[in-house]
Amino acid sequence: MHRLIRFLCVFLSLCLLTAAGVTVAATVRLERYARAAEESPPVIPDLRGIGEPSVLYAYDPEDRAAARGEGHPAADGYICPAGRCLYVPYSDFPEQLINAFLSIEDKRFFYHDGVDFLRLSHAGVNYLCGRGRSFGGSTVTQQLIKNLTGRDEYTLDRKFSEIFGALALEETADKTEILEAYLNIINLGGGCLGVGAAADRCFSKTVPELTLAECAALAAVPQNPSRYDPLTHPDENRARRELILSEMRRQGYITEAQRVEAVACGIRLDPRKAPDADKPRVTGWFADTVAADVIRDLQERLGYSSAQASALFYAGGLTVYTTVDEELQALVDAYYRDASHFPTGKRGQPQSALVLLDPRTGDILAVAGGVGQKQGSRIQSYATDTRRPAGSAIKPLSVFAPAVERGLISCASVREDEPVTTRHGTPWPHNADRLYRGRVTVSDALAHSLNTVSVRLLYEVGMRNSLDFLRERLHMDGLVAPADGTAGDLTVSSLALGQQSRGVTLRELTGAYTVLTDGVFHAPVSYRRVLDREGRVLLENRVGGEVCLRRETAALVTSMLEEVVSRGTASALTLPESGVAVAGKTGTTQNTCDRWFVGYTPRLLCGVWMGYDYPASLEDLGGNPCLGIFDAVMKRAEQVYRGAPAQREFTLPGDLIRVSYCRTTGLLPCPGCREDGKMAEGWFFRGTEPRTVCDCHGRKVGDPEPPDEIK
Repeated sequence: MHRLIRFLCVFLSLCLLTAAGVTVAATVRLERYARAAEESPPVIPDLRGIGEPSVLYAYDPEDRAAARGEGHPAADGYICPAGRCLYVPYSDFPEQLINAFLSIEDKRFFYHDGVDFLRLSHAGVNYLCGRGRSFGGSTVTQQLIKNLTGRDEYTLDRKFSEIFGALALEETADKTEILEAYLNIINLGGGCLGVGAAADRCFSKTVPELTLAECAALAAVPQNPSRYDPLTHPDENRARRELILSEMRRQGYITEAQRVEAVACGIRLDPRKAPDADKPRVTGWFADTVAADVIRDLQERLGYSSAQASALFYAGGLTVYTTVDEELQALVDAYYRDASHFPTGKRGQPQSALVLLDPRTGDILAVAGGVGQKQGSRIQSYATDTRRPAGSAIKPLSVFAPAVERGLISCASVREDEPVTTRHGTPWPHNADRLYRGRVTVSDALAHSLNTVSVRLLYEVGMRNSLDFLRERLHMDGLVAPADGTAGDLTVSSLALGQQSRGVTLRELTGAYTVLTDGVFHAPVSYRRVLDREGRVLLENRVGGEVCLRRETAALVTSMLEEVVSRGTASALTLPESGVAVAGKTGTTQNTCDRWFVGYTPRLLCGVWMGYDYPASLEDLGGNPCLGIFDAVMKRAEQVYRGAPAQREFTLPGDLIRVSYCRTTGLLPCPGCREDGKMAEGWFFRGTEPRTVCDCHGRKVGDPEPPDEIK
């Protein structure tokens, strides 16, 4: 007996302690929700302009840099709403429409403070007992909060945030404002947001013209918009509609005679548009890019919820001045729509994407997010959404530019092309051709993408310095900083060999290359200004950038990347034959799952990617198909682009000098270097050029005179 009593005492003590702990934890958590709602109370957006299409404008070429002028509507400029929206003021709502919704959705709406605790307690019991995965019990105010925040996950965290948000909203907004917002943004099926659009779609009527039965038909939809859509599921809608009419009778909103008449008369469906007309127009890749950027910036800069930002962009009558060059976008669209321009391998035809920028401003001039005819709006874009490892295309940014900036190398510096270490008895790292060349200049190492030299230079630069440069200066936010005991992208594999943990987007990588044109990083942007329907500036991306490198550093790295094109891994390019200076870097990832090329001329910057949806080898395609795509698009782009004067050479700072050197030793060339084809030319900071003559090649014919310096 004593043992039993002792056991019960211990058990009860543990229960009390557990309950106390749970109570304290719950109190702390609830206080956090309450504080969040108090600090950032929900706000009902201005819905008066809902239903007005937003328009994308294109600047004329001469106005693009300054982002001045009115521009003109872009070819893909009229943005169809993701859902049809027609704003209806509260005064136009029929009384029976309000009663129909409240009878089934929130019968005590006018008597609670945002939360119906009686209904909530019943829903909570059902949730805890496993009688449904949805917590339920939401009032109209809570449903409005859910629509404003865009959160619809089945979690207690969302439910508690919703509860405290509803309580906060009812302290600042009256019941009519809440009802007006709710009935204007609620999902009513068929792509309709709000009762105005739904009445037009289903009955070809305005809201004040709705009958009692039609009001009940619309009120039936919110519980499950696809299941209770009157046009697509009339039987299911009729059953729930009659339930709502019975509830309205029971709650005293209508008489029995009115209920019987509404049931007997039913509804007459009269869709205003043919079924095909309900399908939204497919917007192009550039319009999709603008949509994603504006919606993101409305959230990040102005604090809009996801739902608010989307509704404002698609149906808020915005004027968006984009950076698109319509002629360049048209030629990119035409090229990518023709699938015959792209190779097919054993696994089918891979995907590809392209981003074309103005490197002096970061303006996105054209974009292609996939191969073939675009099938829908806001679909996956391989240019802006897909993350893949960058391979060797990252090396100029992660290794060579920081090394030049820190004074560690010039183009004639020499390093050893030999294994850095041995792993499990195997030399590491290996080059693509599995060969080692001994002493080479860093220019040759970059031209032929030698992994060994990249690793050695990364150690000299410091992995932390490299990662910080990419993340903090070039804003490659997709790279993962060390956290939770993991290395993230602070690894040799990520920074020197291009095998990032999450990968990078084509837009992100191409934008980072802007720093190599003049030392200034320009974030790639798709728009310059966004105006609301009253003409007020909502968002603006000003022309300008962030100085990240000396102009001389950028020029030296550019000269090294010219050698990649003239005699390295990108030597298949034919664009230089047309008299256009080209610099760039290829990239290939592990097992040849991705191919990259990012290249630039004095006035255009273009990035190209190719790979399968699910990573698989592209080796059977042969070579790097991105080079052919770049060639074809850029040859035409250079002919039609009117945004800047054409240049045959890159503009280099005046305090650099051009000197010949031996590609093997990095010293001044002797006659033997010329005879053996080992002579190259490169740009140097004055005072860092080689002074000693090479003695490693051919027969020596005296001491040659140092070459003249070319400023």
